[in-house]
Amino acid sequence: MPPDLEARVRALLTTLKMNKALSALDAALSADKAARTAVLDTLERLLRVEVDHRRERRIARRLDDAKLPDRPTLESFDFDFQPGLDRRLIQDLALLTWVDKKDDLLLIGQSGVGKSHLAKAMCLVACSQERRVLYTTCANMMVDLHASLADNSLLRRLKRYSAPELLLIDDLGYDPLEQEHAREAQLLHKVLDARHAKASTIVTSNLAVEAWAEYLGNPHLTVALLDKLLYRATAITIEGPSYRLAQHTKRQQQRKGKTDK
Repeated sequence: MPPDLEARVRALLTTLKMNKALSALDAALSADKAARTAVLDTLERLLRVEVDHRRERRIARRLDDAKLPDRPTLESFDFDFQPGLDRRLIQDLALLTWVDKKDDLLLIGQSGVGKSHLAKAMCLVACSQERRVLYTTCANMMVDLHASLADNSLLRRLKRYSAPELLLIDDLGYDPLEQEHAREAQLLHKVLDARHAKASTIVTSNLAVEAWAEYLGNPHLTVALLDKLLYRATAITIEGPSYRLAQHTKRQQQRKGKTDK
């Protein structure tokens, strides 16, 4: 019998919290070495099926809770289209050791360069590691938090954004602010302050950080907000063409080619 076979079975029983079965294992096993090995081998295979099934269910639940609008993967990202992007850095970030350290990630670039794709892919990896993840656009989060001011539910809604191990705030800067600018900056600061050094945040934006103060309308609070975010963040600016625009142009050319024939 392999020396670690019984240990693996015991570990699986412990993982499944089958304490009664674990305590009865010795009595249930034959003293005959060959028979003991056969039983343990069968038990390991059956228990691993159950462990894998439970893990798949937990991951599926994490994916549902994350509220991702789509699920792009790192494997589907076209790094060749963005040669200025450090592929090795992105692959290192996908290990999510920075999430273990409660650090943050900031992805900046014009529309279509792949910021949201990479950010959502990181979220998928986090879900596969059974981490709690939440996706929101910046605009939707602000609308939600503004609504909480009317019904005095701000603390409860802030908890929604502060609780996940990884929060993705997508598209900061895309939508015009409909409320008072100072209040917008204040609410965003509250979210980042609640998460600072406690949980990791990904922010994607089409605005360079220098433009955040004008967008949020409160320079002093924006400085404090950026101080919280950048202190523990990896900031990546993606400078390149729009992948969506390039794909649109390619499709147009293909249609034109068919029409000309």
